[in-house]
Amino acid sequence: MPKSGSVVSRLVLLTTAGAVLVSACDMGVLPRAGGGAIGAPAAEPTIAAQTSTQQSRPTVQVRRATITDSIKVLGRVISSQEADLYFKTTNRLRGIFTETGQQVKAGQVLAEVETGDLVTRIGQQKSALENAQLKLEQTRAKSVLDDSSLEQEAVDQAQINLDQARLGLEKVQSGTVEADLRAAEAALVQAQANLEKARGDLAAKESDLAAKQADLDYKLAGPLPADLSKAQSDVEVARIKLQQASSPVRSEDVQTAELKLEQARIKLAELRDARPVKPEDLANGEVTLRIAEVALEKARADTAGTPAQREANARTAELAVEKARNDLDKLKNQQVAPWNVRLAELEVQATETALAKLRNPQQFDAQAAKVALDLAQAKLEQLQRGPTEADTSALRAQIASLQLAIESARTAIPSAEAAVTAAQASLEAKRQGATEFDLRDAQLKVEKAQNEVETARAKLDVKRGTLGLNRTATGFDVQSAEKEVEKQALELQRLESNYNDARIIAPFDGKVTKVNGKPGDNVQAFTPVISLSSPAQLLVQAQINEADMPKLAVGQRALITLDAFPGQVLNGTVRDLPSSVVTQQGVVADKNTKIVVDWTRPGAEIGMLARVQVVVQRKDDTLVIPTNAIRTVGRRRFVEFMDGNVKRSRNIEIGISTDVDTEVVSGLEEGMTILTGT
Repeated sequence: MPKSGSVVSRLVLLTTAGAVLVSACDMGVLPRAGGGAIGAPAAEPTIAAQTSTQQSRPTVQVRRATITDSIKVLGRVISSQEADLYFKTTNRLRGIFTETGQQVKAGQVLAEVETGDLVTRIGQQKSALENAQLKLEQTRAKSVLDDSSLEQEAVDQAQINLDQARLGLEKVQSGTVEADLRAAEAALVQAQANLEKARGDLAAKESDLAAKQADLDYKLAGPLPADLSKAQSDVEVARIKLQQASSPVRSEDVQTAELKLEQARIKLAELRDARPVKPEDLANGEVTLRIAEVALEKARADTAGTPAQREANARTAELAVEKARNDLDKLKNQQVAPWNVRLAELEVQATETALAKLRNPQQFDAQAAKVALDLAQAKLEQLQRGPTEADTSALRAQIASLQLAIESARTAIPSAEAAVTAAQASLEAKRQGATEFDLRDAQLKVEKAQNEVETARAKLDVKRGTLGLNRTATGFDVQSAEKEVEKQALELQRLESNYNDARIIAPFDGKVTKVNGKPGDNVQAFTPVISLSSPAQLLVQAQINEADMPKLAVGQRALITLDAFPGQVLNGTVRDLPSSVVTQQGVVADKNTKIVVDWTRPGAEIGMLARVQVVVQRKDDTLVIPTNAIRTVGRRRFVEFMDGNVKRSRNIEIGISTDVDTEVVSGLEEGMTILTGT
């Protein structure tokens, strides 16, 4: 029973506290920041004794975190390119050649209404247009055909012949001019040169024939003993080189190569270290030699003294000349030329290479020696075997070709001689001048050419007159034929336009999302029959609640999840906000928000459901508490916490709030422990 009394006392206490709170609310006392109320004295936080129920409530610490305010809605995958396809005329539906969900290609016929005999009429109209065009071409051909070109060419050629005849008459009348005489002389020289060239060509070909014949006779006669001896010697030399390349290197050969290398290096060092001869020393030596030579000439020319004295003086002068020359040669020999140094360097390089080759013999040296031996043996065997038919067939063919060329060259000589004779006669005629017969012949040629020009011009005038009459007569026919072609083309265009209006053709590749009607139905003009969407660029479309519309803005980030992309969140961006669009029925409000998605891989299809979360606001490093920890009484928001065994409350000001977390703008500190739950 004491236990029951304790419970009753507690219930009475709670009932009294609730009544006090209800009375305060009924009096219209408004809370204010810090826990007070407007128009009432500041109230201290409520203190209540801790109960067993309060002890069971969970606690949480105020923490700093990132909080995001977002709008969550369901959306659907749509195409960025959509079209409602319809007929432009009211008619009976003949057939729909697609169905919802089917993929179609641009230019594919999707639906068609009854056309009657329209296809037949189009074919007939095409034939009518082709006939009209053919008639027009025939009429134009008659009107524009100008077949006077032959007569005009005859006039032009006759005029050219007349000009040439007049020029010939002028030349005959003026006599031989110096230029013609020089040209005749040049022609004679050229004819003589051609004759000499023909004779030279004959001689050269005969010489080539003799050489080829001698070469053939040499091959048929077999090799000379000297050739065989040299070939055998080459084989022996190649065999010795192969033995040397195949046998191991001897130490004495290496020592000899090292000695040669040392000698080459010493010679190079001597050339590099030699003192250069000064130019002035060479000049002085040459001057000394010249003085000695002058003294020698003077001693030989001197007639004073006895013969013995003159001979002694000459001998002394000769010795002085010889000494001066030797001194000059010595100076020149001391001078080192750059080419000598270069030769010495090359000698050192060659001896180093030879030594390296001895120390490190290469496998390819023996192979090369083997190849050289094979070649030498093959050459020897060829000499011993003698020429084959293949060796001599080429020579025999060349000899036969030269024989034919010689015959041709011989026949060219008489022609060249005749050309020389003709050139000589032409030169003599030009030197003598024109005769009376030449003058009369030139005049007759001019008269004949003049008559031909007049005759050709008369024929041309008659032809042109006939053409003019034909053009006048057929001009009206051409205009009539052109009008008929235009008429038939317009009629064909009208029929084809009617036929196109009777069909719905896919304007782009896409997926059929809706089909209205069935064969036999009467469809109204401009009423959508088929809806087509292109899968080339997919978007996500969602309808946002009107209460959340003020939060939306173009460019906001969106997070999208689809069942086709399990465990993956796709990034998106708000592209279009709800607006008004103009349709065939008038201005209609479009409540859809369109979002561009960064598709990471294929898999999305038109019509799929998508979960969309549009991030409208985000704050980093802010105080955050669970939303279910916030208590609200009227306009007052507060949280509860334990101060020892006493439960207290504190007013707070909040910012961003989600179903899980809420931002605390003021009233709490980081790390504070508050009560949550119920």
